[in-house]
Amino acid sequence: MIMNADSQTIIDTLLLRSKEHYTPCGQGNLVWREWGKKNLETRPLILLHGGSGAWNHWTRTIPALENNFQIYAVDLPGCGDSADPPKPYDAESLVEIISIGLETILPGDEPFDLISFSFGGVLSGLLAHSQARRIRSLTLVGSPILGLTGTGPANDLVEVPQGIPLREAVPLYKHNLQNLMLFKPEAIDDLALTIHISNMSKARLRSRGIARTSVLADSLNALPCTLTCIFGAEDTTLDPSLEGVRDYVHSVHPNARFYVIPEAGHWVQFESSEKVNSLLLEIFSADQS
Repeated sequence: MIMNADSQTIIDTLLLRSKEHYTPCGQGNLVWREWGKKNLETRPLILLHGGSGAWNHWTRTIPALENNFQIYAVDLPGCGDSADPPKPYDAESLVEIISIGLETILPGDEPFDLISFSFGGVLSGLLAHSQARRIRSLTLVGSPILGLTGTGPANDLVEVPQGIPLREAVPLYKHNLQNLMLFKPEAIDDLALTIHISNMSKARLRSRGIARTSVLADSLNALPCTLTCIFGAEDTTLDPSLEGVRDYVHSVHPNARFYVIPEAGHWVQFESSEKVNSLLLEIFSADQS
């Protein structure tokens, strides 16, 4: 389903600039997309998207970074164009698939920086430990560090029946985007809807059960790299609160950087892309030693 031809053009143009790579995943492949070129002055950036998402969660991030960095964005197992993981799966088995893929995408001991959104962040602490020899930094964007909340708007989502006309589906998708992903109503634009509808049509991985565990909180202990956290001030997914998350992060990682973007929700890198992109460029331009 396409909401708007201009929105689809933005996505297609990004895809045309990318190069695809494939690594094993279940009975098929994990799909990685590469932007930019190898830069001797900067490390590659690895991007992990959120639950029921795909590489396009970074649609407004990649253009701001690709001129200065080599970027690899993966479709997580059971998401986007990647194959399903073997069942049963858990955080550890999903991370193993991603980590094996990374060894192919970036062989040897080449260092990299990891940026992860939402559920991608849930897996990132474990991934950092599995890649401890060469990961230099982890940036968590809207990741439910203390577990995905079981209450509030983020859990008031409606099912969109398959096969209903687009004009009937759009209000349901907007409801879910408003409650879970975006704070300002005007942020739910044609591009957001196009990305969300496409991703939901391909999503097979059931990630909420994993996101409600303490796997990310536990894996931040003795993290083998620097840590940065970026959240929208109005993120509805956090448990117990943004303040509680900040306190926990600084208790286990006192030197972690913690940024809160005002008037932004969970999908903060989309809703407040200019602010987040400026922050990422500042962070990674300064941290290349």
